[in-house]
Amino acid sequence: MKRRVLVILVAALASLISIPVGDSDFRITLGIVIMVVGIRIFRFEKAIRFSFWTGLTVCLTRIAYAAIMGIDITPALMGSYFLEIFFYIGYGIIYHFAVESIRTKYPVPLVLSLLLCDFGGNSLEYLMRFFYASEVWSDTSLLNLLLAAVTRSVIIILLVWLFQRFGPKSIRTEEATI
Repeated sequence: MKRRVLVILVAALASLISIPVGDSDFRITLGIVIMVVGIRIFRFEKAIRFSFWTGLTVCLTRIAYAAIMGIDITPALMGSYFLEIFFYIGYGIIYHFAVESIRTKYPVPLVLSLLLCDFGGNSLEYLMRFFYASEVWSDTSLLNLLLAAVTRSVIIILLVWLFQRFGPKSIRTEEATI
């Protein structure tokens, strides 16, 4: 339980760091990276529930940060932050079916599964923003979504490998999952 809370809190803080993609308002945040690295390293089960709580904490952290920075908290801004929860939930649902529940003899390589999870989560958030009539991503293309998914998936694989290779002994002694 302590590890889950710690990963959620670190993911919420990491979500405040964002890297813009192209000339659009779309950005890569590191919250989802921390969440998935935590799931992979600590072998958390029930990724859907964990991703919901992480997404909610990320949303509340962003609202608190905006309030601390003196940004006017409007209903539209709060709605935009709450729509990010759908990215985390979408990622968790696809992760559950593409990674956790796979019991085949030849599973899909992890980087492709993570790419699918990321792209699917971003697509769900994009769809929800469309229904919400949010103009935040109006100039975001599918290529930008795919670029962000590839970038985050590679970072996740690299961080998990680094933790398993050079991290604390308790992590290194566990079975490699990549």
